[in-house]
Amino acid sequence: MMAMSLRVRSVLLSVVTLLALIGVGTAQAAPAPAVAPAGFSTAQLVGPYPSDIPPGGTYLPELDGFTYLREHRPDIIKQNLATVIATNNSATKAQQADAIAINYDDRLISLSEALGTKVGSTFRALLADGRLPKAAALAEGDTARAGIPMGTTLLEKTFYNNPRPFIVAPNQIKRYDRPGGHLYAEVATNGSYPSGHTSMAYWKGALLAYWLPELGPQIFARASQIGQSRMVLGVHYPLDVMGGRIMGTAIAAERLADPAFKKLIDEAGTQLRAQLTAALGSPIATAIAADSGHLPTSQATGEFRERMTYGFARIAPDQRNAIPAEAAGLLKTRFPNLSDAQRLEILRRTAIPAGYPLDQAGADGGWLRIDLAAAYAAAP
Repeated sequence: MMAMSLRVRSVLLSVVTLLALIGVGTAQAAPAPAVAPAGFSTAQLVGPYPSDIPPGGTYLPELDGFTYLREHRPDIIKQNLATVIATNNSATKAQQADAIAINYDDRLISLSEALGTKVGSTFRALLADGRLPKAAALAEGDTARAGIPMGTTLLEKTFYNNPRPFIVAPNQIKRYDRPGGHLYAEVATNGSYPSGHTSMAYWKGALLAYWLPELGPQIFARASQIGQSRMVLGVHYPLDVMGGRIMGTAIAAERLADPAFKKLIDEAGTQLRAQLTAALGSPIATAIAADSGHLPTSQATGEFRERMTYGFARIAPDQRNAIPAEAAGLLKTRFPNLSDAQRLEILRRTAIPAGYPLDQAGADGGWLRIDLAAAYAAAP
C-alpha cells in the first residue's frame, strides 16, 4: 500500500545526510570536554541504513486497521471519544502535572523516570554532561538518529487526518497546560492518529530497555504512561495511543533487525553501561536492587497490560495473525543465550489474543498483540 518511489527514498536519505553533517541528533550543542567518551563519526550516523525506510515504504499498512473502524464501527469510534473524555475529566492534579511535563520534555527524559531515584538521576546527569554521546545520538531529541527519516508520524497523521478530541468535543475536554504554555495551539493543525509522543516513547523505550534490560518492564510501563498522558491532556484518543505503540514497536524492531544499525545500538549500550556503572560506583543490578522509586515488576506488567487495549473488547475473535519475526530482536539483551526462535516464542506466549481494535489480519498484523513488559518479565 503506497509504494515508496526511488525519488522519495533519495530525498529522505539526503535529509539524513544533511542532518548528520550539520550535527543534528548528536545531542552536543557545544564541544565535549577532551576526556568525554567518543561519539559516533559522521559516516556512522549518515549510513544510509536499510532500516531508514520501513519494509512497506510507510507504516500505513501496520496502522490501517483504523480505516475499517472509522468506516464500519461507529460504536468503537464513540467509545474512543468517551474514553478520552473520562480520562481527561477524572485526571488527578499529579496526573495533570506529569502529562504537562511529558509534553514539553524529551521522551528519553520522561522514560528515565522509570529507572528509579538514584539510577534515573545518575542517567540524566550523564546525559546532560555529554557522557553518553552514542545513546544521545540515537535516542535524544526529536531528531535522534534512530527515528529519522521515517520515525515521525507526520505522514501518517496527514493521511488519516483525524481531528483531535479537544477539537471534536471542546466543551467536554478540560485543557491543562503550564502558565504561558502553547500545548494546544501546537497540535491543533495536525491529525490525531497515530500519537507521535507515544510512538517515540515506545521506540526510545525499546532502546532504553535493550540497554538496561534489568528494568525492562518498568521502562515499558512508563512508555505506556506517556501514551496515557496524551489522553489526560485531551489531545489523543486511546486508538491513537494504541496506534503509536504499534508504530514505535515496529520502528525499534526494524532498527534491531538491521545488522549495520544494530551495531550502533550495541555500541551505545556498551558505552551507557560502562558510564553508568562508573558513576553509580557499583554494578547496575546492585544499584537497582538498592534503589527506590521504580515500580515493582508485577505492578509494571499489570499497568502495561491494562493500557494495551483501554477497555475495548475483541471485535474479531476469529482473526489470525502472527507476531512479526523481527520483533524477536527486541529481547536479545534480556535473553542473550536464547535463539531468535526462542525469543519469538516468548513474545508469542506473553502476547494478548488477536482481534482487538487496530489489530490487523495477516502479514501486517501482530504488532498490537506484543506485550513487551510481560515478555521482559518472563522466564526463559
